[in-house]
Parts: sequence; structure tokens; C-alpha cells
Amino acid sequence: MLIPSKHMNLDLSLIRIAAEILSHLRRRRLIAYEELMSILHRRVGTEVDIMFLPAVSFLFVLGRLAYHSKTDSFEYVEEETKK
Repeated sequence: MLIPSKHMNLDLSLIRIAAEILSHLRRRRLIAYEELMSILHRRVGTEVDIMFLPAVSFLFVLGRLAYHSKTDSFEYVEEETKK
């Protein structure tokens, strides 16, 4: 189990960065890589570079994110309803 310590910065945690990414993707559905990074730099700070790729990987594993290499953009993937 992961336990936060007093030295952990929760503003730069994987969950916070992933939540910021999801909140922007839900509104816009498709967003360019550079635009997403500039939004995160404004909202979180330049330290976001450290946790950006792990957060994107986390969302990809959860099936919430798709990457389009031709346009260098991310797309929000909605949850499919189970029958």
C-alpha cells in the first residue's frame, strides 16, 4: 500500500495530474499535446513535466485516453456500458 509522507507534494501527484488531464479532455474531447502541456503548466506549474508521462500512461491503462500520432493529440474515451 502506498502511504503519503510529509514530504510528498499532493499537488504534483499522479492522481492530481491525471484528474486535470481528464477534466480538460472531457470538455474538449480532443486536445493537442502542446496545448495540454501549456494548460497544465498554467494550472499546476512547470514541475508537471515530471508526472505528465506517468499520468498519461495511467489513463491509457485505465482506457480513458487515446493518443493519435498523426495529429499529436489526445482523445477522451468514454466508458462503455456493460450489458
